[in-house]
Amino acid sequence: MKLVLLIFTLLLIATYISIPVQASPEFKLIYVVQEGDTLSEIADNYGISQNDLREYNDIKGTDMIRLGQELIIPFKTEEKDSREWEMTLFSDRKKSTLDSVSFELGQVYSIRVNPGQSLPEVNIPASKLIQYHIGVGDTLYDLARDFNTSINIIMALNKLETSVIRVGSTIKLPINNLTPRQVLQKIVKDSDIELLARAIHGEARGEPFIGQVAVGAVIINRVISSYFPNTFKQVIYQKNQFSAVADGQITLRPNSTAYRAAREALRGTDPTMGAMYYYNPKTAKHQWWFERRRMMVTIGDHVFTK
Repeated sequence: MKLVLLIFTLLLIATYISIPVQASPEFKLIYVVQEGDTLSEIADNYGISQNDLREYNDIKGTDMIRLGQELIIPFKTEEKDSREWEMTLFSDRKKSTLDSVSFELGQVYSIRVNPGQSLPEVNIPASKLIQYHIGVGDTLYDLARDFNTSINIIMALNKLETSVIRVGSTIKLPINNLTPRQVLQKIVKDSDIELLARAIHGEARGEPFIGQVAVGAVIINRVISSYFPNTFKQVIYQKNQFSAVADGQITLRPNSTAYRAAREALRGTDPTMGAMYYYNPKTAKHQWWFERRRMMVTIGDHVFTK
């Protein structure tokens, strides 16, 4: 693999971890895979084993690396002051650039190695983009991983000249590579969690915890299904669907277990295996209708069906 001039771009990580004032800066090195790269060549270039590189990036034995993929290269830094690090990492930059960069002792930084790769052209429809508010600790590397995309795509979408992002700013992020459930996790609101917890509490507070998670999973399955409304409020208050709405128990204040079950279901736990309905055989009206559907699991007093 040809060695090319390495272009370093900082991703500032705002961290609040306890590091002695005397400690040197800690750096995370991120290599962007180029055309023709292999894991063995990348590992050799950075003096690490291929197994360590795979393990550090959770690459399974049969997995292949792809163009544009970001790999974390584990390495240790020696004790240096901030100015020495500036000169080491940015020796190919102009002095004006160096003057605008400052490394603080005891902080954590990510350095992205992108050998001459230009930003791609992106044409993602607005319906597949969300507005994301940068929080403490966010980096483009982490966001690219969480949204199953690349740093280059995010930079191109937002016309960023560097990969430095600042807390409080807003950027566009693509959701076209996410499953409907993953998209829901990214856009869920506090009011949705509150309503979901109320529904769980009203419908299943006497059920075991996994049964409460299951009720939450059914509601979420409906929200992401094309056969039901697409918001929590519309799904939960759809006419004649949930007894807790009909008898007013939806107004009861949820307990801590209901909130925990709601968050567990939102994280993707689905004990029902994709069920859209559930009923209690002891109390359900029109039980014949449920029995005509595909039975999935029974949890506590509820039978879950598709």
